[in-house]
Amino acid sequence: MNRSWAWLKPLPELASIHTVVFDFDGVFTDNKVWVAEDGKESVRCDRGDGLAFDLVRAFQRDGKISAEFFILSKETNPVVLSRAKKIRLTCHHGIRDKLFFMEEYLALRFPESSAPFEGLIYFGNDLNDLPIMRRAGYAVAPADAHHMVRAIAHFVLEQRGGEGCVRAFIEKLLMIDKYSEEEMDELISNC
Repeated sequence: MNRSWAWLKPLPELASIHTVVFDFDGVFTDNKVWVAEDGKESVRCDRGDGLAFDLVRAFQRDGKISAEFFILSKETNPVVLSRAKKIRLTCHHGIRDKLFFMEEYLALRFPESSAPFEGLIYFGNDLNDLPIMRRAGYAVAPADAHHMVRAIAHFVLEQRGGEGCVRAFIEKLLMIDKYSEEEMDELISNC
């Protein structure tokens, strides 16, 4: 069964989400890297993802969503931090064991919770994302994610990594396709 381009479980209600975490390479990027002779690396990202986080911040200011959004990456290259800074998104990078990081992070944020992973959405694409995706309340993957990642994801997007999948996911999460023209104009003017 091809599990690409499929909703396998409806998105959770905004009020039930406390944290939305994104891997970087293969999600924000097309998983390719250019390496110059001096060893400096560069990647390609989709500019549309920036507006997606402007929309998130507008929703947060209006009290429509209270979740934290951040990048969690194994990569240590400064390009990750540079992109995160550009789109004004918190970034935890150089994290070898993402599941351990999230266990510690959620334990500090929700010390009384017996199920802190239930309110977590995790967006990943590769094998090192599997442990956290299995625990997350909701797992998302781009169309070109590793087949084992697509097999456990609750939602697999039509878009490939680095080709607007982050923007597409956020628009679905915020349900902006249900907005009238006037509501959309107001939302964009608040970004």
